[in-house]
Amino acid sequence: MGIFSDFINTLKIAGSNVRKFMFCVFLNGIIMSAIQVMLGIHYKNIGLTEDVIGTLMALKTFGSAIGALFAVVIIQTFGTKRSLIGAFLVMAGTGFCYTNLTDSMLLMQVTSLIFGIAQVVFTVSQAPFYKDNSDERTTVTIFSISFVLGNLAMFTGSYVFGFLSDFFAGMGGEVFGSRMTLNVGFSLMLLAPLVISRIDFSNDKLLASRPRPHLQDYWKAMNHDSWLYLLKKALIGMGAGLVIPYFSVYIKYSLGVSDAVVGSIIAFSQVGTVVGGLLIPSLSRRFGRVRMAIFCQLISIPFLWSISMTQGVLMMAISFMCRNGFMNMTSPLLQTMEMDLVAPENRTIMSSMATLADSLFRALGTQLGGILMVRISYEFPYYITILTYLLSTLVIYWVFGRNKKYSELH
Repeated sequence: MGIFSDFINTLKIAGSNVRKFMFCVFLNGIIMSAIQVMLGIHYKNIGLTEDVIGTLMALKTFGSAIGALFAVVIIQTFGTKRSLIGAFLVMAGTGFCYTNLTDSMLLMQVTSLIFGIAQVVFTVSQAPFYKDNSDERTTVTIFSISFVLGNLAMFTGSYVFGFLSDFFAGMGGEVFGSRMTLNVGFSLMLLAPLVISRIDFSNDKLLASRPRPHLQDYWKAMNHDSWLYLLKKALIGMGAGLVIPYFSVYIKYSLGVSDAVVGSIIAFSQVGTVVGGLLIPSLSRRFGRVRMAIFCQLISIPFLWSISMTQGVLMMAISFMCRNGFMNMTSPLLQTMEMDLVAPENRTIMSSMATLADSLFRALGTQLGGILMVRISYEFPYYITILTYLLSTLVIYWVFGRNKKYSELH
């Protein structure tokens, strides 16, 4: 009860704006689960190979890298509210395009790129919003609640959309099933602007009063530790890009199972992440943020290796759950520490730069992962990912563990 009462009390303290924003995080998680489970399968259903699929997914992630450079300018120019409303509308429109208008590869590529650009506006806005609406006592819990909600949404969506795809496939075939499932997801995206319009973004006036950032302002906002931290984001992005976009394809075709089973395994994998998100505030208060971040990331690696091995559905599901749980539960901790690396007025820039590093190298990893799966094997990219995760753990220690300012934070 202590964990849940802490979460509930923090939500009460945080106020209605934070709760509304978290609803959008939950909704976004539902939609992203549809993409995670079904997009790769849909592309396989229409006859695309893994290297072509990798290019399309990499373009979406590369769009996020481009968007990260301009997200700060967009938010300052139009305000957070209008920027987020526009971003969700653009994501819904481009999502419909690259799912349904598949006769034109150029159109699929362009809309994938634009989707990624729009998506990053919501990503960049989250950490500064939570940091501005919390204090030292509540900040880790607020980040953790948002993290848990996002993963509960991924659990719900992965499970439901897997079965929904099989249901639609029974009506009109596999292509119809995956296409209609994705369309349902993008339709839900249209609810987000209605909620965002009711949020009071009190810092919009302050943001509007600041001069528009130029390229040199990004450099000035960063310091030695923040640049090193971007190396960690790049390593994680590269490793994740090699395997995560292909999880659903890997499960379906290595195990030879239905979309419902794929969705169920990915949904089950979110259980570990949700449990980890619930526990991480109390664990970080007891052991420290840095120790927990390093421990969780290291302990996830054996389970990542296990996923690459040929095994049954049950063992695959357990490996996925443990890998997701340990690796992803570090996210709230690292997000809060990320915001502490720079001055308060530079938090949006820091969030933008972190997203840029992650998205750019995730796009490169996604492209490379598709090529390696076609030319070598489905398993080979996992070994490279293990190496990048080990190196990123060393960077976390180098940036935060050696500095008492960060290592003593709870």
